Amino acid sequence: MKRLIKHPRITGKLFFLTMSLLIVAVLSTIGFLYATLPSYYQSYREEQFHATMASLQEESTHLSSENLLPLLDQLTAKGIRFSLWTEEDQLLYAPGFGRGPVRRTANTSPAGMIQDSIPLQLVDQTVILDVDQMIQPIDEVKSVILKLAPYIVLPLLLLAGLAAYLYSRIISRPLLTINQATKELANLNFSVRTHHTSADELGDLSRNINQLATKLEVTMESLQTSNEQLRFESEKDRKRDAERRQLFLAISHELKTPITIVKGQIEGMLLNLGAYRDRDHYLARAGHVIEDMERLIAELLEVARVEQMNLQLTPINPLTLIKHQLQQFDQLIVDRNLDIVLIENELTVQTDAQLLERALHNLLMNAISYTAVNGTIQIEFEQGDELTLRITNFPTTQDSSETAAWFNPLERSEQSRNRMHGGSGLGLYLVHQIMERLDIDATLQGSPNQVQFAARFKSIV
Repeated sequence: MKRLIKHPRITGKLFFLTMSLLIVAVLSTIGFLYATLPSYYQSYREEQFHATMASLQEESTHLSSENLLPLLDQLTAKGIRFSLWTEEDQLLYAPGFGRGPVRRTANTSPAGMIQDSIPLQLVDQTVILDVDQMIQPIDEVKSVILKLAPYIVLPLLLLAGLAAYLYSRIISRPLLTINQATKELANLNFSVRTHHTSADELGDLSRNINQLATKLEVTMESLQTSNEQLRFESEKDRKRDAERRQLFLAISHELKTPITIVKGQIEGMLLNLGAYRDRDHYLARAGHVIEDMERLIAELLEVARVEQMNLQLTPINPLTLIKHQLQQFDQLIVDRNLDIVLIENELTVQTDAQLLERALHNLLMNAISYTAVNGTIQIEFEQGDELTLRITNFPTTQDSSETAAWFNPLERSEQSRNRMHGGSGLGLYLVHQIMERLDIDATLQGSPNQVQFAARFKSIV
């Protein structure tokens, strides 16, 4: 069952606890004074009285009777009564009295009276000094303490309340700050920090919480980055699965038609029907269809090999690979009278040379094939935070506005999907797969008369 009464905050707890302790201390002090002050006062006055007498007895050894009298008169100022007697009990001197013939012999002290009789060895004679002093009665001292108690206790309690308030605020402030920081941490706000920098345990706790918050913040950022990376990888995997399904459906369609054609031609030749009696002609046509299917299967195997092969990352200059591929297309370039504009730039990137060269082969072959006779292919590099390769060919042999789907499998620039007007449709798809494996951002943009391919290399050496 949940509690309905909320516990007081720590500031209130500290205030009431401190105030209670101070009240106990004040009352205990007053009680202690009430119990011990009278007896202490009695002992103190007796000690002072006997010390005065001892000092007077020591000084009298150097004095005569005449010189002693002024010193004895000082006792009156201290509230001490005295009388001076000879050894034969004859009165020599007493303030306010004349000489008398008989010495007082009673030696009992009434309540509140200190009495003593000491011999004084003067220079000219030996005398007896009788002294007594009246002390305030003990009961009166207690009465005075009780009367003064309200005037002492009330200011002390007010002072104790102020001290308790200040103490509770000073002690609880860092605790409340730390408590608020831990609440923020519990709510996954790891940017919170405490600013209590004392050298005590509270300061250590504050610093430990700050260190914990920093580590949790770094850990959370790392987890968020990892989750984002996992999400990105998961998205890429889903995209690859969708592409594989699309490829599977497209390949099924691509293979179904030629297989049906070859099957029909073979059945016609076997039955020796009509035009199929010319077996040599239709065998040659079936052979061409089978060769196209063989090339398609070979490119499919190439796509599968690219997805499975291990990367061998080495520092290479992309310009060297491009020059090597252009040498292989020399005759085709001459036959179509193409102008190759190559802007050289000596830059090195970290990538897999074999895969990159395979992608460049398909890109350049595509550019040469779809550039009109007497057209231009421009190859340039742009250096910044990343290295960007651009391959632009113009004019094109047909409208090249729709380039968004060219990276899809079995997609051709000629929308009829007739292989007579282009290749298998896997060339740019293979380029797209290679660029993803090499973590290179690749884009393809087209206009009615131009196509531009751009690749951004991230790992510049």
